Amino acid sequence: MATEDARYKQSSQYRLWSFTPSHLSTLRDKTNTLARTHISNRMRASDTPVDPLPDFLTPAEEYQILNHFTLELLRAAPYCQLPTDIQATAAIFLRRFYVTNSVMTYPPQELMKTCLFFGCKAEGSFMRVQKIADTFPNTTGEMILAAEYVLCQGIRFAFDVRHPFRALEGAVMELRRTGDFGDDRIGRAHKRTREILKFSPLVTDAYFHYTPSQIMYAAMAIADEGLVRHMMQEAFTGQGEELKDKIWAVIGNCKAMLEKEPPEKMSTYWNDTESTKAIKVLRKKLTKCRDPDRVDMVALQKARREQASQNQKPKDRPSNGDEKVFGNGNNQERESKRRKVTTDGDVFGPPL
Repeated sequence: MATEDARYKQSSQYRLWSFTPSHLSTLRDKTNTLARTHISNRMRASDTPVDPLPDFLTPAEEYQILNHFTLELLRAAPYCQLPTDIQATAAIFLRRFYVTNSVMTYPPQELMKTCLFFGCKAEGSFMRVQKIADTFPNTTGEMILAAEYVLCQGIRFAFDVRHPFRALEGAVMELRRTGDFGDDRIGRAHKRTREILKFSPLVTDAYFHYTPSQIMYAAMAIADEGLVRHMMQEAFTGQGEELKDKIWAVIGNCKAMLEKEPPEKMSTYWNDTESTKAIKVLRKKLTKCRDPDRVDMVALQKARREQASQNQKPKDRPSNGDEKVFGNGNNQERESKRRKVTTDGDVFGPPL
């Protein structure tokens, strides 16, 4: 029987969306460089060439915009009456998409809405697209659906997202089973850990670097480190201190990452003058350097559909003498046989 760790390593989250910090940084730098090159070429080749070219966003500025729209997504999700799992899945879809796609290429304010809708599908909750569209001003269902296939491509059709919420419930059950701690202490730790898990891992890169159980232990260590140390001691009894220290170091690194984005930021971010001013400057810069061919996702989808339909039409070939008699590649031979069968009396031929 496979262990939980072995099963997780078979998941798309581990195989496709787990990176070291240096690898993830390299991917984002490469995405930014490619976006700059492609957008520059399109601006120069447009009907009204842009000269000089605008200042493009740096990878750090793109990351700042991504965090802003992740917060926007988490703020909008409760208005759509979406449960915690769907909110988390939608946020991770958004962050996965912008690993290999630039915010200068695809507008994050549109992808954010598509992520909310597709997060419902991925979690088995089939909400009407119009209900989500009504939550946002100047938004139609067509606008949300226009970016759906682009999103699926961007996340490499990996719709399974493993969250740390179930791990938390299992840890709480184990703590209560042992009876070493009071229910009040466990309850407070449970509540605080869940608050952290609903925010901090979603606005950081924790899902790219750590497993769901590691994220859960790190969040619980912020809430009550004593409980986590007790569980580590119980889990690694008789296995030596070296292994336990190695695991604790990983949890400590994840804990430090989560502490940079406390859940209280969700309520203070929108009232922070400095943050609001900084994001306004970046969004203004983004409007000047975004891809001109991908600003309107609805128009882009229609253009791609028209191109696909044109490519599917059979091309006429010049006919020669033989083809006029025996038919050609445009089903003339098949049509002639069909006409002959229907004009004859018996489809099975004359009697023997």
